[in-house]
Amino acid sequence: MNFGELTMNHRWIKYPFVLLCVLLIFLNVAPAAWAFCGFFVAKADSQLYNSSSQVIIAHDGNRNIFFMANDYQGDVQDFARIVPIPVVPKREQVRVSNNEIIQALDDFTAPRLVEYVDRPCREEYTLYLWLAGIATVISISIWLILRGWGVVLIICFFLGLLIAVSLPSFLNQANYAKQSYDRVLNVVTVEDQFTVGEYDITILSANESNSLTDWLVNNGYKIPAKAQPMLESYIQQGMKFFVTKVNLEAFQKQGYGFLRPVVLDYESDKFMLPIRLGTLNAVADQDLNVYILSRDTNKFAEVANYPTLLIPTDAKSKSNRVSGEELPEFIKDDFGNFYQSLFQKEYERSGKNSAFLEYAGPLYKCDPCSVPFEKIDELIGLLKQEGLAGFWAVTRLHIRYNEENFPQDLIFREVSDQDILSRAEKAGKAFSLSPALFQGRYVIRRPADGAFCLSGGHYRSFRNQWANNLAKLTGWDLQEIKKKM
Repeated sequence: MNFGELTMNHRWIKYPFVLLCVLLIFLNVAPAAWAFCGFFVAKADSQLYNSSSQVIIAHDGNRNIFFMANDYQGDVQDFARIVPIPVVPKREQVRVSNNEIIQALDDFTAPRLVEYVDRPCREEYTLYLWLAGIATVISISIWLILRGWGVVLIICFFLGLLIAVSLPSFLNQANYAKQSYDRVLNVVTVEDQFTVGEYDITILSANESNSLTDWLVNNGYKIPAKAQPMLESYIQQGMKFFVTKVNLEAFQKQGYGFLRPVVLDYESDKFMLPIRLGTLNAVADQDLNVYILSRDTNKFAEVANYPTLLIPTDAKSKSNRVSGEELPEFIKDDFGNFYQSLFQKEYERSGKNSAFLEYAGPLYKCDPCSVPFEKIDELIGLLKQEGLAGFWAVTRLHIRYNEENFPQDLIFREVSDQDILSRAEKAGKAFSLSPALFQGRYVIRRPADGAFCLSGGHYRSFRNQWANNLAKLTGWDLQEIKKKM
């Protein structure tokens, strides 16, 4: 039996070739997930919140470096801060920094809105060409089978395979990035007292809270009535007290007109942030953004003694399907209000006692970036100036807290990048095409101007889903949303 006879008498051998060829073509033109290269539109930074504070913690083994921003809105002579700390730092471990580094981290990690402009008609025309090509291949294959030209068919199969592998998907998006040591009552010890920058620093230790309260009051500090039991709990833990107030003469000499962050650098195995004293004078919920930096780009952080949840984010947008976080176009002019509403809804849904992860990833990459690339270089330069070169991994945690819902201070723990990725994947919030492990990201999209074709009809059908998404994420009234659209 020669090859010609095999071809003629066993025609079924050729059909798998034809089917496989067609299958490969259809697999190759299947809709693909978007790469993150949309136009950055807006960000939700900490300035959205009236009662907010920001802290940077550079964590490396037992070393913790705290940058504590001051958002005090009153007369600077009334400013005072009491921070429980686990050790007595040396004078050289206390300094002042600048607000730029905190602002730069805020901008880089803020939840962001991205706009995509689709070219549906070009994709549709490409589809027509593919369909015509497939029809031609099928017709020729049938003719070859009937004529018994098996060798020619095999050659056609390999040519078709080469074409299917080399040509891009017709639905691949063409998006471009617009892209004095003293003793007081024998129980309060002034461990150290000095001035740094515009601040007078006093470091205290105490054996019981009554004497500590008396010392603070006698030295001009206003102590809330509920502070004593809280101070007692810190004393029982062996904590010291880092007390800061403004030195008016030094403040006026500095000439800045605003309070700069205090930097505290010490070694302790306690990876934590005391927040309870901050609730005593608060009349409403407090917002806190914590930026945790690590030298190891495989290590990030979460809150250990409260749930750490992932903020809703768009990780599923595809060219022919609306995700649960795509939004109407008018949100580009109201993104701050949108994110405030979304966060409040998530805060209430979580039981009001959770921390929220808003960003986790390396500092030197972002996609989409919420700042221009030159700003990222500036941020890395600022870190180097502060002695933080190599701390290139950042976690952004957002906590809304009050005395009732957060009765404990925040305790952090390190987590691996794989842990964050697995949690994001389980929640359907993983970004397989982005260098950021996780980011708060929201999408608006529209067809290119002047697009007229059958695919343009998709956007009319998407409008209801966009409105429903916005209502679901924020709790806003659906009919009002539709009116705005």
